[in-house]
Amino acid sequence: MATQQIIPYISFNGTCEEALAFYKDVFGGKVEIVTRYDNPAMNAPEAYRNKILHARFYADGITIFASDVMPGKTAKGTSGDVALSIAYETAEEGKQVFDGLSAGGDVHIPFKKQFWGDYHGNFTDKYGIRWMVNTGNDGK
Repeated sequence: MATQQIIPYISFNGTCEEALAFYKDVFGGKVEIVTRYDNPAMNAPEAYRNKILHARFYADGITIFASDVMPGKTAKGTSGDVALSIAYETAEEGKQVFDGLSAGGDVHIPFKKQFWGDYHGNFTDKYGIRWMVNTGNDGK
């Protein structure tokens, strides 16, 4: 069987390019804007033609696809049922990413040592995406 990979595809309400730039600031990596709504076949309103139809974000161990929703549609953000979970080897790495990604968002559980022994925290970022940041092996 060929190698498989699950790639989250995130929809934004017109803030896709801004959100991916924010993620690049936190994780490093690169953003590829593949297509915008400027294709005449999309029939997008003039004001929407610079929005993202499809983009890719890559960083070490991370791949995310993303777009702005079609004009007239609304991205639902997070229902809380699904979160992007990211794991780090040390609490220091996890804390750094937690602090960066949660800036301007809504922290649900602060990043700290949890009763099960590992470090964990979760939040909804300022773009409405729910994240969980974790360490294994007791954060050592």
